[in-house]
Amino acid sequence: MLYSIKFIRCLSAFKPPGPNQDHTTISNIVFMPLYGFLIFLQILIHLLSSRVFLFLMLICPGVHAAAADSPFPDIPFHIFNAFVESTFSSKISLSTVLMLLFTITENTDLLNLHARQKNPQFLYKQKRDSSPWMTCLSHTIQRQTNQKKLKTLFKKKEVPEDLIGEESKEMLSMKLNSFANLLGLNPFGPNGKFIRKLSPVSNENIDPVLVLCPTSYECMDNECQP
Repeated sequence: MLYSIKFIRCLSAFKPPGPNQDHTTISNIVFMPLYGFLIFLQILIHLLSSRVFLFLMLICPGVHAAAADSPFPDIPFHIFNAFVESTFSSKISLSTVLMLLFTITENTDLLNLHARQKNPQFLYKQKRDSSPWMTCLSHTIQRQTNQKKLKTLFKKKEVPEDLIGEESKEMLSMKLNSFANLLGLNPFGPNGKFIRKLSPVSNENIDPVLVLCPTSYECMDNECQP
């Protein structure tokens, strides 16, 4: 490093041609870029050997690793089935159940906000099972689900008169809260203490298994022998 600095200093002793000299000489064409490069190296070495470089490193934004996705909930099917039977109508379809399942797993940011509001960290705030965030989610489901499917979200004895009213929205919000707890998507523990923030749920464990095969299932020309 010391020899490199001495070499640069020796070369930097070269002075570019004066204003009265011919600017079209070969030495001018060759050495002017070199002279500029040497000045740049001197500035760089000065930065590396001073506190300026350390200051620049401190103010540069750091690189943060992206949070790893959470695995898809892996609860036993009999527990999942028992929850569906005890919470929703016996006429609920598979597509409706899957819609609710993926609605919850794809809204982890909303679940974080919901859990934070239903687990207050101050004594003067009351703990509750619902929140405006979960109510907003249930309201969105109401607006995007037809009446027939919406009716199957309630047991026969609890079906509200107005399926898109406030009572229905509050009841559905409670069911979604219970569904999220069943799936383990709660950043707080049973005692109301914060555990960790929910990360996006990965669908890797439920990716379908695909097999490459012909799209035709019968002979498509006269030469084909069945």
